[in-house]
Amino acid sequence: MRATLLAALALAGGPAFAKPLDDLQRADALVQTVGWKLSHANARFCTRAAPGIGLILQDAQTFDDPAGARAAYGLTGDIAIAAVAASGPAARAGLDANDTIVAIAGTPVTTVPMARKDRWARVLALQTTLETTVANKGEVALMLAGGRTVTVHGEPACRVRFMLDDGGGNASSGRDDVRIGRGLFDDAHGDETLVAALAAHELAHAALDHQSVLEANDSVAVVRKTEREADRLAVWLLANAGYPPEAEARLARTVLSRKQFIFVSATHGGWRTRAADIEREIAVLNAAPDRDWPLRFRREIQP
Repeated sequence: MRATLLAALALAGGPAFAKPLDDLQRADALVQTVGWKLSHANARFCTRAAPGIGLILQDAQTFDDPAGARAAYGLTGDIAIAAVAASGPAARAGLDANDTIVAIAGTPVTTVPMARKDRWARVLALQTTLETTVANKGEVALMLAGGRTVTVHGEPACRVRFMLDDGGGNASSGRDDVRIGRGLFDDAHGDETLVAALAAHELAHAALDHQSVLEANDSVAVVRKTEREADRLAVWLLANAGYPPEAEARLARTVLSRKQFIFVSATHGGWRTRAADIEREIAVLNAAPDRDWPLRFRREIQP
């Protein structure tokens, strides 16, 4: 996929500005945008929250043709910004996709070596450094190619990293990360509210620490409860972020209904059942005096 996108860029004559240039970067940008909106709006409710800036890095060495990637995206080094959240602190500080990064918090990015067997290890380590610096200090200084340094001040967010998985078809999450598979993303056809619904379901898993639940008991019955909780909590997360909570039910009807062979009914429930559960939760949300979900949300699993 990445090689194909680079070939298309080369035929187009390459970039003129540091903006999202292709479908991959536009998808990255949308995932960052919805992820930031959801995590920032729900930060006061997340048990694991920290300042964030709404930015994800990229490494030209993760592409099939690193030199081609640098040329196509106009990079002067391997490490650059892959995407920024449209409404996030990084964007407001003037950072944009394809800005080449020379140093993070005063440390040159070249101090992190490229791993021999894992081409993603370096950029993930640098991303962790960036996020940890913001979480601990409330800000991070990024030196760009040309010597300009931009200091970005973090704002409250759930401490969860949002990423587009270009090689994946599904979506997944852990304690501190959400991955949206390119297959599911494409099925949303660029509809921001549907992508937000995908991200909200996965953020719900992280916010409720379902990973710990499943490490203790990963029976089908417990997995089913975690999926039902994620469907229901997503409604609250969407509403707090200014998205229509009905988007979660629309996701079930328009996207998940076509993916039933992936989302096994025994663990996830059929799409009709999921849509009905979501609609009932929307009624609960609308009847609640506020959207304080740690107080109002009914857990099916006792932590």
